Amino acid sequence: MSWAVRNDGVQGWRAIEGADELFPNEVYSEFEPVQVMPSLPSIEELSVLAKARRSELLTLAAYRMGPLQDAMDIGCITDVEAKQLLLWKNYRISLNRIEEQDLFSRDFQWPLSPDEILNK
Repeated sequence: MSWAVRNDGVQGWRAIEGADELFPNEVYSEFEPVQVMPSLPSIEELSVLAKARRSELLTLAAYRMGPLQDAMDIGCITDVEAKQLLLWKNYRISLNRIEEQDLFSRDFQWPLSPDEILNK
């Protein structure tokens, strides 16, 4: 058995019968390629990803808080809405403090959103 090995920067190969089965982005090999394991992301990469996710969650929180805060501002908020607003404010504070966790960007805990808390 022979192998067609990708040569375009993408990891991968496939078994072939002969060199005539090669695609333009492959080279011929009689040796089975070694499986290369992808490297784990660095602490810096994890930190960038976590901060991007936090920004997405903060945007969602602001979107959910807006109507509740409007009701509070004009004095027509219900007790249920007031509790929801408080939950969203606490959630937003927790998101902003996430970098204070000891294992930030490696193995930290995301706070539960009010939606997750209320739907449990």
